Amino acid sequence: MEPMGTITKYYPFIDEGTKSILNSLMDESDNYYEFVQILCKTTIENDVPINLAYLATVQAWWCRMSGNLQLIGEKYNDVPWIKPWLHIVDSGERDQVQAHDTVIKHIDCVLEHPVDDWIEADLHILHAFFHHPFGEVISLLEPLEKVKALIAPHSHLGCFESIIYAFEAIAKAREGEMTEALECLQKGKTLAKSYDDELYLYMNMLQEGVIQTYLNVHEAATIFEDLYELVENLQAPCFFTEILNDSSILYETMGEFDLAISCHHEIMKILDGDDRRISDTTFVILARTYATLGDGEKSLEWINKGIGANAQIESAKMFYFKAWALALVNIIDESEQTLETAYPLLIKTGSERYLGVYYHISGVIEMRKGNFLTALELIERAWDIANKFLTGTDQNSALLDLARVENLIASQSRDDTKVAAPGKWLSTLEKYACDRDLPGIRMYAGLLKSEFYQNNGQLKDALATLQDALTITDSLGVQTLRRRITKRIQDIEQILQQEDTIT
Repeated sequence: MEPMGTITKYYPFIDEGTKSILNSLMDESDNYYEFVQILCKTTIENDVPINLAYLATVQAWWCRMSGNLQLIGEKYNDVPWIKPWLHIVDSGERDQVQAHDTVIKHIDCVLEHPVDDWIEADLHILHAFFHHPFGEVISLLEPLEKVKALIAPHSHLGCFESIIYAFEAIAKAREGEMTEALECLQKGKTLAKSYDDELYLYMNMLQEGVIQTYLNVHEAATIFEDLYELVENLQAPCFFTEILNDSSILYETMGEFDLAISCHHEIMKILDGDDRRISDTTFVILARTYATLGDGEKSLEWINKGIGANAQIESAKMFYFKAWALALVNIIDESEQTLETAYPLLIKTGSERYLGVYYHISGVIEMRKGNFLTALELIERAWDIANKFLTGTDQNSALLDLARVENLIASQSRDDTKVAAPGKWLSTLEKYACDRDLPGIRMYAGLLKSEFYQNNGQLKDALATLQDALTITDSLGVQTLRRRITKRIQDIEQILQQEDTIT
């Protein structure tokens, strides 16, 4: 492999012996991941300079090599600035919750004594990871401000600046400031490229893909394609799984639920036989995706697996998605109890977005109980919050259930003397899906619209709606929706044939 800025950015700070070893190892490696593997092996099996051991630890941390980190930690347990890097972040919440206090304690211990400024900058960046994506915006910004304070009077530390923009973009996105977040990421990408730092470039591009998923799914798809090309050069499995995870959210937003699900099965294949654990995010996204499809049994299966695999933490997300799944399979009492268990954990996060999901699932429970007006009011609150944060998956699920509740209310007040027209929320869902070009959500809207027409005895309108929906896309991501639409078409055609026979 060619020398890369991810490694050579440290050259101004380290000794000539360490530089020579790094150059030699890069020269004999085919890609970044292989380089890190050889670097770790060299560090573990030989007496090497402390700077080399430190850099091996940092790169192993980036590659989520928990086995190598354990061996390095055992060998260099007397080096304070290596200890904070021995805890990886490879989850949505789990790793941050479990290791946060230990990591921060180790960082504080290092900073109680004089330490090189470049190591201090690195450690503050590590601190930020343990507030991403879990934690309040203020606590995320705190370590970033410390890095900026170090860089301001010391231009030689500018190589660390580009990743600050990635974290600031995360903070701005949490506050709903999407345009400002994208501006941060443009600065971060430009700076990372100027240092040839592919890891920091990766971080900025990954966040750009996530944020564009909220704003423009086609822009997001292009970014993830470019990211995949970058990661193919790096060859680190953890980056492939991260892209698959975030791509699944893009597919979920587009309503291409089968592709969202397949992303996580691919992640599990990559992790099979690895020393990395399946992220809590995989269980949450699979449960949420199946719940959005209305498949309560599958949703419950995956969220129960997630709770079992992460029994050491109490996660608001795990509990409220379990409540959703339980409601869908009509285990209402347990659903309500589970949601109440989630509530104080949700409040503790300080996340307004989570509050919106709470309202949504509360509304689903009321809908399953037959309290349609209460359900409508609760899910409208969820929609308002989802719309504020532009979170596509939350917007989708809220609108789909608003249309469902509206259909149920309309069926209670059916008037056979009038031609029925779709209501406010079904129309809003259709417009939303068309404006954002979300093919699977457009098809799902077609299913709900046909249900509305069928409930009102307008079978030909229902059939035409379904036939139109079937032409939207034949992507692999919508095969479940296509099967449902095809089955509904067959059922309605059979009813129409029976009516013709009677006539």
